[in-house]
Parts: sequence; structure tokens; C-alpha cells
Amino acid sequence: MTLRSKVKIFMVYILAFFILTSSLSIPLKAEAAASVQVKKLAAGTKYETKLYVIKSGKAGPVVLIVGGIHGNEIAGYKAALKVCNYRPARGTLLVIPQANVLAIEAKKRVASGQADLNRAFPSTKSGTAKGTLAKSILKVIKDYNVDWVMDMHEGYDYAKNTSTSSVGQSLIYYPSSSAKTIGSKIVGTLNKYISLNRKEFSLLRYPAKGSLTRAAAVTVGAKSFIFETCSKESFSTRVNNQLKAANMLLSYLNMK
Repeated sequence: MTLRSKVKIFMVYILAFFILTSSLSIPLKAEAAASVQVKKLAAGTKYETKLYVIKSGKAGPVVLIVGGIHGNEIAGYKAALKVCNYRPARGTLLVIPQANVLAIEAKKRVASGQADLNRAFPSTKSGTAKGTLAKSILKVIKDYNVDWVMDMHEGYDYAKNTSTSSVGQSLIYYPSSSAKTIGSKIVGTLNKYISLNRKEFSLLRYPAKGSLTRAAAVTVGAKSFIFETCSKESFSTRVNNQLKAANMLLSYLNMK
């Protein structure tokens, strides 16, 4: 091999090494690290409560789960407290486990002197919430541009008992095809384990005007559910059903 050939081969090696090391030095776009933050809503007021912001560090939907809108619907907020320990595989999970602390402390639907929190939210996109607490929760929905909402409640009777106005054992969705799809799956799955027809879950639509879920749908286009268990069931059954519903929603979104 001539000297010229050797020089050429050497130069090729040098060039290849330069290209390789240069490419390795280009920084890759890193995903945000997973994190958990606990923030205060209505801070400094008698309504102050906690918001858990649980970020996976990966792109995905924003899901809000709420408990304790009504203080006497115990299984809802007990289940929501457990959801605070979840760590989503992607996207962001927001949890307000005890939304209405005054009502929870009083063990009543609403605290003395309060209006019904689940009628305090706007029914139109341009509407405003009524009161400090509702305004704080609505701000969360808008600030995080929430994609999905599950509001955990309880009824005093079964929705299938038409002699009462209770909507216990139901999932009430805001009508969109995707909300109805997963709502049907949740109801269908839960009903497989219920032996009496009158105790089965019902799939309903149109959450009440003024409700948190209705407001989330009309203000930011979120797909929304009110999930209702029945207080006639055992406490453990009610909490488990609340968690099963939340788990199925998160699994449907590939977050769990």
C-alpha cells in the first residue's frame, strides 16, 4: 500500500470519527420528569382545599377526578383520596379529593349557609361560577384545559327505582360519542357482578345544569361523567365501584 493510500484511509477514519462525535454531542429533547404537586384551592379562605397535580412526564390527556362536592356522599371522596396515590403512565392526573371541606366536616350535602356546590357552575361557555369555591375549581378546569372529568357522587336509592328521583348506581355522561363509549363499558363491566337487575348501574346523559361536569363540557369541551354509587350498598362495595370506574377510565386512556 502506498503512502498516499494510507493517508487517504487515515483521513476517512478522522472524518468518520468527527461525524460520530458531533452527532453524539447534539442534545436530545428530554421529556419532563414525573412529579407530584399539592396545591391549595381557595387558599386562605374557609373553603381552602387541596388539588393534587400528578404529572407523568409523558404526553397524554389531562384527567380531573373530584370527590366531596357533597359532604354526605362519603364513598366518593374516600375513593378520590385513594386516587391521589395513583401515578399515571402518561398525561396528567388532577385530583380534588375533598372539594367541599365545609360540607364534609358537617357530614351534610351542603354546609349551613351554603348553596349547593353542584349547582354553582356555569351552564354556558361564557357563564361564571357562583362563589369562591366554584370559581377556584372552574379555574383549574380552564388553566389545565382538562380533557376528561369524573365527579364521584352517591345517591340514596337506585336509579332503576323510578318511584324516587335518586340517581344512585348510575353513570351520567355529557353526550359525546367517546364519553358514551367508555361510559357504556364502565356500566357494562360493573353490572356483570351485580345479581339483581334493580341494583344495576344505569347509563344516563345530561348532567344537571350548574353541575361541575356540565360546566367542564361547555367551557373547555371536556368529556365528563358524574359517577354515582348507591348508599344502600356496603361502604367497601361503594368505594370499590368508584375506584373501578376511575381505573377503567384511566385504562381506556392508556394512563394506567
